[in-house]
Amino acid sequence: TAFSATDLNFNQASVKGLSQAYGFILGQELSLERIRKEYPELSASVMLVKAQFDSSFPVLFRSLRDQLVHALGNKLFDKTDKELKKQFKTNLGNQIITKDIAQEFLQQVKERAEGKIDSPVIEYMLSVNYLSFPTGEFAKNYRQRFNSEGHAKAQGIKLTLQLPKSWKAKEGERPHIVQKWISQNGTGLEMILLDIRDAEGYTPTDSDVEAIASSGEIKDMLPAGATYLESGIFSLEMRKGLWFEMTMAQERAGIELYQRSRMHQLFFRGKAIGLMCSASDSIEDKAKIDEAFKRIKPLCQQVLNSLVLLQAY
Repeated sequence: TAFSATDLNFNQASVKGLSQAYGFILGQELSLERIRKEYPELSASVMLVKAQFDSSFPVLFRSLRDQLVHALGNKLFDKTDKELKKQFKTNLGNQIITKDIAQEFLQQVKERAEGKIDSPVIEYMLSVNYLSFPTGEFAKNYRQRFNSEGHAKAQGIKLTLQLPKSWKAKEGERPHIVQKWISQNGTGLEMILLDIRDAEGYTPTDSDVEAIASSGEIKDMLPAGATYLESGIFSLEMRKGLWFEMTMAQERAGIELYQRSRMHQLFFRGKAIGLMCSASDSIEDKAKIDEAFKRIKPLCQQVLNSLVLLQAY
């Protein structure tokens, strides 16, 4: 898969996270190389765990490197890379690796290939590995689970939802935003949010939902200042809901922002449950945002399909 080095969002936190992930894999490579040299009889095992890891995270090392070169520039990256290698070699040189320790490490790499890696390294690895096809992360079962039961903002609605593991969960600032998840371990431009509002007892039937969609009334549901793109109906948990896509420009702290989003709304027990997926950044990067939104749209569908209303049964 071809990765575009411009896709990740670079800021202090993401560059630090990417550097950690790069250092993690670099350290692993150097350790495996040393084991192979010191214990030639373990060469086949080294090759095997390396192949298992590369199969789980193909081209990851090169992609992390490309991202860091893009973020830091060639000169600073080369300097950082040299320092890292020097540091690892010094640390490794001071360590005595017995055959038992070597075999334990090989087992550890095998487990890493199965995704058993600590935060935040795993999140940045997944962000880069599945950069151009975010649905892959979800399909490979790198997921986190959310349960709204007992949540102060859930309006008594009990539901479960699954999200990609690399997206960081954060509390919503507004009273009706139960939870939001931000890509790239919280440093990205894409967001998924769960919104539950009191619809004051209003629970439209499937035919009511169809009527709202066909009459164009759905356009009235858009926030002020939003531009309508398209809309339709979806089915989930044996009931019909509405979806609409929109763009919006708004000013925040003197910066003009552009947002493209898709909202899914389901009515249940007099409450409106919304799942919104969006991408946003400075209005100058409009094309980049449209591209990012297009990339996460199929992922949004996967997240929506994972929603289970626990009180519906």
